[in-house]
Amino acid sequence: MRKKMDVDIYEELSKLVDTHVKHYKEDFDLDQRLIMQAAKSELPEDRTLIWFCRECGTHCLRESQAFVRDTREHTTLRFYAEQSGEDITARIIVPKSVKGKKVMGDVYEVNFRDLAFKVAQDSISPAMTRMAFSDGFEQEVPFHKSLRQAEVLVQEHGKITSLHVIPVDKEALADLLEQQKHRRERLPEAASEEKLRSLPVADYRRYEAIKKDHPDALVCFAQHDYFELYGDDAKKAAPLLSTKLLDKKIRGQTPLPVTGFKQELWVAASKKLWKAGHDVLLVKDGEVFKDLKAADFIPVGAELHIDGILSRVEKVNFQAGRVELANIEQRDHPIPYSESLDYVRSCVEDAGLAIYEEPRKQRKEASRSSVRDKLKTVRKEAAAQTRSPVKAKGKEREL
Repeated sequence: MRKKMDVDIYEELSKLVDTHVKHYKEDFDLDQRLIMQAAKSELPEDRTLIWFCRECGTHCLRESQAFVRDTREHTTLRFYAEQSGEDITARIIVPKSVKGKKVMGDVYEVNFRDLAFKVAQDSISPAMTRMAFSDGFEQEVPFHKSLRQAEVLVQEHGKITSLHVIPVDKEALADLLEQQKHRRERLPEAASEEKLRSLPVADYRRYEAIKKDHPDALVCFAQHDYFELYGDDAKKAAPLLSTKLLDKKIRGQTPLPVTGFKQELWVAASKKLWKAGHDVLLVKDGEVFKDLKAADFIPVGAELHIDGILSRVEKVNFQAGRVELANIEQRDHPIPYSESLDYVRSCVEDAGLAIYEEPRKQRKEASRSSVRDKLKTVRKEAAAQTRSPVKAKGKEREL
């Protein structure tokens, strides 16, 4: 058993109607009106409903009345549990607010026959019936006389607008309903379902233009509080972000694979993509919001201290998760070594903006010898020193 909190109640129940009800689906139209009334009711006891469906229709009953013996709600619930033998799906629903034509609230899974047994076992005897009429008149009458009295009052005051049965022990009913509430609130919450709005064609055209200009970047396109990635970008990003790969509908187009992240989480999410060696472009309101270049994650040519050793970044291998570096404490004798990408990145972050001060253009144009070339240079210098004892002796003093 699970619960769903703050959901569209009509939408949740309509899924069950489509699945379980074959005949008289129009019953659900009446249920929706009753749910709307409950959402607007000023009586707390009327705002919790028992809803169930079967092959031939649906029913919506007030929980508080179901636990009062001989009420319509009580007899209806027990009849279908004890006499019908049908396969019945039930929910407890608690409407909370009305948003346009939607009613938002909580939906709790419940075993129908267990609930009916509880109703039969713990129900409380009725005492009075409180009736309200279309002209505003209200009256309480003894429960066993309520039907006869209602016929008389309807002729004088118009149709009945509400009917509420009062039990002989109000406190006992209140305790019983509180126990039921506590029991269902302990249910685990169901995993929320992914809901995607379709991508407007105009937005899709804008996305296509941006993607054409940045074919190698992972383009994160702002839509409804999310940054979304489409197509191959989505397939690359989903495993890095640990997000699901879903389908995005576009009118007149084949659905696109899509994944994404909340806009307020863009820093952490884009960093996951960036550190994996991707250019990342965040687009919001048609404008570039952030442009992260993979080459800048750990800038080649940058000089920084790693474990107190002055080093230069030679090459970043994102696939292997390694960075090739050179110890440049003696610049004419660089010593190559490598470190993990994550560790070097932490050193880059500690260095702050200092490593970015050299213009990017200058870094790109700077020539870099391979390790083999460096070794050849070292050998040549060593040979020259051997031929010149004075220079060689000077080197020994430096070391």
